[in-house]
Amino acid sequence: MKKIVLAVAFAFVVFSPLQSLAAGKENRTKEATLNGLHIVLDANTGTILKMSYAGTGTILDSKSELAGMIDLAYPVTKFEVLRLASRFSQGADVSVYPDSVVIFWDRLGLSRTNFNIEGKVSATVKLVASPDGKSVFMSAKIINLSGTNVRQVIFPDFSGLLPVAGAQNTYFRTGNFANLPFVDLAKDDTKESTPYMIDAANYSVQYVGSGMMRNKDMIVRWMDLGGLNGGISLFPKRWGWDPQVPIRLRLSELEPKLRMMCLNDTTIKKGETWQSGEWVLTPHQNGWAAGIAPYKAWVKQNYKRYYPLPKHVREGIGFRTVFMSQYQPTDPKDAIFTFKDLPKLAAECKENGLDEMVIWAWCEAFTLPLPKPFAHLGTEEDMVTAVKECKKLGVNLVPFITVLQANQKTAPRYNMKVLDNKGWTYHTELIPTRNPNYATYMASVQAGPTNKLWQKDVLEGLKHLVEIGIPSFCWDQFYTTPDPEPNMISLAKQILDVAKKREPDCTFSGEELLNFELDAGLLDYTWNWDGYMDRKVITSAFPSPRINSCISSSPQAVKKAFADNLYMNLFPRKAESINGSDYIANYPELSKALKQCAKLKKQFLPYFTEGDLVGDCLLSKPLPGVHTCAYALPDRAVMIIINTSLPKQTVEFDVKLASWIKSASGKYEMRQYNENGELVASTSVKGACHMKSKSLEINEMALFEMIGK
Repeated sequence: MKKIVLAVAFAFVVFSPLQSLAAGKENRTKEATLNGLHIVLDANTGTILKMSYAGTGTILDSKSELAGMIDLAYPVTKFEVLRLASRFSQGADVSVYPDSVVIFWDRLGLSRTNFNIEGKVSATVKLVASPDGKSVFMSAKIINLSGTNVRQVIFPDFSGLLPVAGAQNTYFRTGNFANLPFVDLAKDDTKESTPYMIDAANYSVQYVGSGMMRNKDMIVRWMDLGGLNGGISLFPKRWGWDPQVPIRLRLSELEPKLRMMCLNDTTIKKGETWQSGEWVLTPHQNGWAAGIAPYKAWVKQNYKRYYPLPKHVREGIGFRTVFMSQYQPTDPKDAIFTFKDLPKLAAECKENGLDEMVIWAWCEAFTLPLPKPFAHLGTEEDMVTAVKECKKLGVNLVPFITVLQANQKTAPRYNMKVLDNKGWTYHTELIPTRNPNYATYMASVQAGPTNKLWQKDVLEGLKHLVEIGIPSFCWDQFYTTPDPEPNMISLAKQILDVAKKREPDCTFSGEELLNFELDAGLLDYTWNWDGYMDRKVITSAFPSPRINSCISSSPQAVKKAFADNLYMNLFPRKAESINGSDYIANYPELSKALKQCAKLKKQFLPYFTEGDLVGDCLLSKPLPGVHTCAYALPDRAVMIIINTSLPKQTVEFDVKLASWIKSASGKYEMRQYNENGELVASTSVKGACHMKSKSLEINEMALFEMIGK
């Protein structure tokens, strides 16, 4: 792939450079417009001084001495802090062509000039208008002809980014969160000072990676900086086990401008050449959903789905988790539910719009060969009967499989040993609740996923469950690694091949850990310990898995998860007990919200299964204190709003219909529904539209359907 990219990137050098468009001193700046993105470059250093886009305005504005483009770590013996960067350079060769810009530095400049450096480091950066008319491809090449190893490459490097929608409404958005860097990273004199040398503690710095499904991670490689008026989206053309590039955001303490750095962790030795591959920079008007299209196309090009997403998962609102015990079979108080209780729980699930149920703590954890169920919960036959009875009720019963780790009994089978009390020993009566130094019964060591005997044991155990009528599995710690087969991917495919032959609509879900891009083709939904999080980007870009949101009791969390098309994981908890230990019926407001959302999902199903999730991007202005998410089909859209802040309020807003919905006549029918799906108002409008909801109580929803005529 890289060879093809480079061939395209080099193809334009036969064109003659255009005259500099800059006013004032000759050759002080050079300018180019690539797919609408206007770029002003320092003609001497080759750095980006300004970027602007029609409708959005100025996106970046930097002083020459602070401007970015490319930056390298160049640690020499006497000064490991030394850097090479475009902003320290002189005499850059900046060539502007009709659809591209080439910047060449024969010798990148030093951050300090009192060192004698053997040789030189050269660099070339290319900015190319993409064929789709939306984006700019960015790539870099570095040639190290010096006697010192380059140890880090910051590229792309954007310095001087502005809060295009104001500090309070300019978001840095990724697959896992959306925050306000111009607010969150600003100096706050009301707080105690933090250690400046630690990024995680430094108020002005945010450091995030991608790939893993963790709270502070990006998960996917796409990001956006902007507001409802516009911004920029960025992602690298990388996939799978291509190196991840962490992002470092730093808000200047001198002026309210942001530096966004892409940190390529690499070593370029003497005589070596490094290529960045292509990064895709997409300027856009309107919100983030207008900038994500190139990334969605990239996902579609690389995403590989092994089996179709089961219909009930694709169309459902979620599942419930049942903790059957606390893993203490000798305790007469241990059983929370038995297998004979599961049909009753399944009936309650179905009543509340849930058609999948995952059972935890049904057998000894971290044990292989796969053990029989705990005797105090019932027999294996009881478990099979429960699966059948739940199926009759329309609920798929799924055992949670906990075998990646090996406990003290199992570890010797794989020539391993548990050396400490680290693991998942937990109980509501332990102090502390997890891993006290006196309790080690679930201490463990990682045995999988590449150990061949471990793979054999797992496959045989799950084949047995399939054969007796239990074909669905939820996997604890789905830990994909880049190792050659046998690995987690090959094992999962073998399991699925067996299970799908028995039951085509069986499910395979799990706790996603390490490589979302690859695991997305195997998992139907995730089981991660996360409450509600803003993960609209993942749902918008990836057809699967459905991303879970853990909910114990909150009706608001139910409605927000529904609005964002997350896959709810309901596990109501008895007081003083463990998650998943209670009936939903004991939480009447939770139950009411679930039933409302299940009804609405069916009523507006095509929007959720076929539409584009565009979040709040239909709005002209933000709606503070109101949760908003919309879905667009070519000629219509639906927007869900939830009053999350005031005891009662009427919500008024303007929507940008023409930007998202086709209408041959310019006219639109506007329908307002209450949270029970009942039509409460209907009107016809032409052009821009001002909407006003009925009075909404706290946590109350309203839906607005907009249809082009």
